[in-house]
Amino acid sequence: MQISIADWCFFRADDTPEAYYQQLAALGVSAVEMATPEHWPAARAAGLSLLNIGAPGMEHGLSKHANHPTLLLAIRETIAAAGANGIPQVIIFSGNRQGQSDADGLQAAIDGVRQLAPDAEAAGVTLVLEILNSHDHTDYQADHSAYGFDLVRAINSPNVKTLYDIYHLHRMGEALLPTILENLDLIAHFHVAGSPARDCPKADGAIDYPTIMREVTSAGYRGYWGLEFLPKGDRWAEIGAARDLLAM
Repeated sequence: MQISIADWCFFRADDTPEAYYQQLAALGVSAVEMATPEHWPAARAAGLSLLNIGAPGMEHGLSKHANHPTLLLAIRETIAAAGANGIPQVIIFSGNRQGQSDADGLQAAIDGVRQLAPDAEAAGVTLVLEILNSHDHTDYQADHSAYGFDLVRAINSPNVKTLYDIYHLHRMGEALLPTILENLDLIAHFHVAGSPARDCPKADGAIDYPTIMREVTSAGYRGYWGLEFLPKGDRWAEIGAARDLLAM
């Protein structure tokens, strides 16, 4: 089991990066996500991998052709930075609907990602489209996994996958485990949080993480389980509790 940590959830302004990353490593964390460039040396010095960085476009994203002239350039710059620094994933986003149909948004996103795929392949980077719920992210277009899976199938590149956020898709009412197992080859990475509060996942919580973990691992998944929750108490204790829950 490989555990990664989304820095935006756990790193605090008064933290010393060196001590923070050493503590993560001591807890069995293997990689960090979305770390800022100034933190990369400290993370690596602690023995942690840098799993991904985010590209722009969460609100004004790939689902609008009008965004492409500037957005594709910015994403290409992110791909180049990831490739140059040995970071294997770049997170990309559909952006908001803004009145556009899902079919039109998906086609625009396919058109955009099709142009980016050769850059990702050349850089040795995987583009991962993140699926977000449209309760927390009002109007976000890729708020159901079929959008992401259809995009990945249309691009048909080993360097284009989805980031399946279990919390977000539970909030959207998706049948989690059947959907994951049916589409596992289209998923690069998972994010983990309790639902509906986006807190530390618990054994008696709404999402049965131990079963998901066992079944998905048995199906052949060997990637990271990214902790992306908002701690309510001792963050170190909650990271340890989430790690132990996934190992049950």
